Amino acid sequence: MRIALVTGGQPRFTPDFIELMNQLQGFDSADIYMVLWPTDWATTEEQARSKIEKILLPKYKLAKIKIIDEPPCEYPANTPTLDPPREQNIAWWYKRLYVQSLALTWAFDLIDQNYDAVIRFRLDQSLENNLDISNLDLTSNSLLLPNNYKAGFSDFPLNDQFAVGTQDAMKFYCDFGKEIKELVPAADPNWLTSNTNNWTWGKEHLIGYYMKKYNVPIVSGDFGVVPLNRHGRSRFTDKHYHHGIAPDPTEQ
Repeated sequence: MRIALVTGGQPRFTPDFIELMNQLQGFDSADIYMVLWPTDWATTEEQARSKIEKILLPKYKLAKIKIIDEPPCEYPANTPTLDPPREQNIAWWYKRLYVQSLALTWAFDLIDQNYDAVIRFRLDQSLENNLDISNLDLTSNSLLLPNNYKAGFSDFPLNDQFAVGTQDAMKFYCDFGKEIKELVPAADPNWLTSNTNNWTWGKEHLIGYYMKKYNVPIVSGDFGVVPLNRHGRSRFTDKHYHHGIAPDPTEQ
């Protein structure tokens, strides 16, 4: 069984990355695809590859990695001029959603081979237990999400931090980023004035709206994720500052 893993955005490597590689089982080989923004961690693909490859476990291969500039933020049509992004304001929240979603879309678009399953994962999160990919019920369009830490619309709660499915199903999931400008005002017409403590255009809301739009059901797998930042936060995490900085296995 051949699988692919995709992730993108900031290089938020924590010990969870090592744990996740150990937890995923039931496959012969795993190719990793990444799109990361340039930082002092790495400004070129060569630098990034040298840091990542030294910590990869057997069966894992860094198939493709791109270090590209974070894209300029594009807002939904008819959006009035907003104040520049600053922590916790509307423009800041929107920009985070926009660039994170595009990074995952672009990472998936790097795939140029066929796989039995594709996994969307975070560099700073692992699972509660081991997961045997070969035992999952993956039909032609099957998409499995974690069964815990759900958020979003009350009639369509989900967890957006991990997903596994067939290649076709995961293409749909990752293509979410291509529609984000339209999804934000569709999910919440009052998004510009919404209270972010009780909003309806967070990532889980938008993915839920996207899935409902295309009549794709939520299927919770027999697995869950651990809380974020349990080892501390990555130094590239732009919130949760009450957590200390986690060790980065690529820099040890």
